[in-house]
Amino acid sequence: MSAFKFLVDENVGRSVVDYLIGKGHDVVVTKEEFPGREDLRLLDYAYQDDRIIVTNDKGFGFFIYYQNLPSKGVILFRFRKEAPAFKIAALETIITQKADKILEHFIVISESGIRIRRLAR
Repeated sequence: MSAFKFLVDENVGRSVVDYLIGKGHDVVVTKEEFPGREDLRLLDYAYQDDRIIVTNDKGFGFFIYYQNLPSKGVILFRFRKEAPAFKIAALETIITQKADKILEHFIVISESGIRIRRLAR
């Protein structure tokens, strides 16, 4: 398994950050590095630094799909209950079974499953 570069948004939770770091991934945490930074600037930073955004904020989808802004990838959590165990289990599935679908994809994870959509180039 190869390591990925992630930008974890403020709203995701420390347990997800710890999980990704523990698996050897390169993780930048917005709460620590860019507190209060607006989503547009985070999207630009992540794109410039080849990072996949991990977030609970569906606003990134608006920027990517409706404003056609570039992205290296997004993993969007849409769980009704904020349970770190669900997020970590889903990330484990994606990283171990669908690693080829992380970069250049928009992934939505919810109780009903994992949806993966290729980003336009």
